Amino acid sequence: MKTIESRYDGSATAYRTWWEPVLAPTARELLDRLERAAGPPIGRVLDVGTGAGLLAIEAVRRWTMVEVTGLDGSAPMLVVAEAAARDSLVSSAQQRISWLRGHAERLPFEDESIDLVVSSFAYQLVPRLTVALGEAFRVLRPGGRLAFVTWRSADDRFAPDDAFEDVLDELEPDDEPGNAEEARAGDLASAGATAARLRRLGFRSVVTREAWLTYDHDPATYLDFLEGYAERELFADLQPDRRARLRNGTAERLRQLPPTAFRWHVPVVYALARRPESIERGP
Repeated sequence: MKTIESRYDGSATAYRTWWEPVLAPTARELLDRLERAAGPPIGRVLDVGTGAGLLAIEAVRRWTMVEVTGLDGSAPMLVVAEAAARDSLVSSAQQRISWLRGHAERLPFEDESIDLVVSSFAYQLVPRLTVALGEAFRVLRPGGRLAFVTWRSADDRFAPDDAFEDVLDELEPDDEPGNAEEARAGDLASAGATAARLRRLGFRSVVTREAWLTYDHDPATYLDFLEGYAERELFADLQPDRRARLRNGTAERLRQLPPTAFRWHVPVVYALARRPESIERGP
């Protein structure tokens, strides 16, 4: 069984090329929402599941009174993130950002040592979401804040992916490689369920909202996106003749779709919460 970490180890550069642009506006909107709700943060910020570093770099760029640590389980992703920071930040901002390998369910920080925990499109990947959010609560200082965004469960279909799957189904069954991954928490059920979970863990001032991520894929490069990132391992594992059949068949199906079919429109959940200043005790 393939680990989620190893998947990202092998696709770190492709992630930044193909996937980060899809997520970027929604990730930056998370910081906008946090700032509107609580003002610019001060102190230590932790970006859980930093990936190629988008959220961590953006936090350092816009908030001058913070020091940010980008945490990720994939060492190659951290290499890509560090390079991105060097390319996009002035030297003074680079001095306020660092990178650390670690996992959301076992944060390598002392209790009550972080002022703000942020995360974009990472909590759905952890095996146990309640444990991961509990770790965020543990490392936050009293009054510290949590802000994250990730996917909401949905059954919406996407025609370009359906075209790819149709061609894949036409290959002989034993031509499709097995790519089972370890268990993950998965997408959030709803904003309400997310708020309830956070309150049970002790968070207060909880605000959750559902929204939409919309991205217009380029019909001319969508097959490259599939082969280069989204289905990279599947393409790589196929024999050359089967790979060519899959690519050519998919290209033909994609040409039959109108440009409007390439607009990806999927639901997300934003969550903001605060650790209380003191432990709240019942009567």
